[in-house]
Amino acid sequence: MTYHRKEVIGNATLYLGDCRSHDALDVMFNAQPVAVLSDPPFGIGYKSGYATDDLWVGGRAIANDENCDVRDAIANVFSHLPCLMFGSRKASLPPHHRMTLIWDKGPALGMGDLRLPWKPTTEEIYAMGNAAGFVGSRDKGAVVYHPPVQSMAKNGRQHPNEKPVGVLRILLQSLPAGTICDPFMGSGSTGVACMQEGRAFVGAEIDPAYFDIACKRIEDAQRQGNLFGDAACNP
Repeated sequence: MTYHRKEVIGNATLYLGDCRSHDALDVMFNAQPVAVLSDPPFGIGYKSGYATDDLWVGGRAIANDENCDVRDAIANVFSHLPCLMFGSRKASLPPHHRMTLIWDKGPALGMGDLRLPWKPTTEEIYAMGNAAGFVGSRDKGAVVYHPPVQSMAKNGRQHPNEKPVGVLRILLQSLPAGTICDPFMGSGSTGVACMQEGRAFVGAEIDPAYFDIACKRIEDAQRQGNLFGDAACNP
């Protein structure tokens, strides 16, 4: 069954549906975004373990994660904008790739090969699209430090692949002023980061349960405004 719903919450516009649909693309383009910040399906056919069962509203698989088609389709659509998208080295690089950043989550979480003394606590972030659109004075390295979201639903996590708002706020500093677009909104963390930074936001999410969570989180963030200041951007 296909669900379609549009919600406007302050300076955020949210669309329930496949981000590749004409309706969703119209919503996102009409908002005139200046950049994309998103956590798309990685294209690695990820399946969750039992520990995150409470977070999976539709089974343990990520929608459209069987290959990179949906990620690459959106990367092509928004190639005229500066884009930052999370990804995995297990998949091919996305089109219009310019540079790979590394998100260092610290030693708190991570499994991997238990015979090794290191945990796999990093994730890739791809700088893509219009390279001239990024902002900053080249005083930053390619590693972004920030702890992950707590791993269990009982600790407040609302999505199995939820990104911390703090790391998204750090990334927003390298994107131009204006509306930020997230075609793979999930539970709305990018939208929350935009609300805390006073940025307009437009997003799409295919799953109705996560869409409802995103609406509530963004509405709460909109109501609170920027209560955390610059401190939330620091690890």
